[in-house]
Amino acid sequence: EGERYLRGMAAAANYAFVNRTIITHSVRETFRRVLGRDPKADLRMHMVYDVSHNIAKREEHVDPADGRRKPALVHRKGA
Repeated sequence: EGERYLRGMAAAANYAFVNRTIITHSVRETFRRVLGRDPKADLRMHMVYDVSHNIAKREEHVDPADGRRKPALVHRKGA
């Protein structure tokens, strides 16, 4: 059940990434069309930070009980 959730979440994260990429491209192209300038070279419209705001990832963290690094599934939800 958990693995199915992770696969579904990964598919949703991929969809969201592609959606954000398409929106970014469309915004840049609108600036190009309206202002007649290159969005990246002239206007410096570069991607600064792109992260999913609701995702779980496999990570390693130190267990405070014994000081050893252990695998963990960390769910981060930001707004």
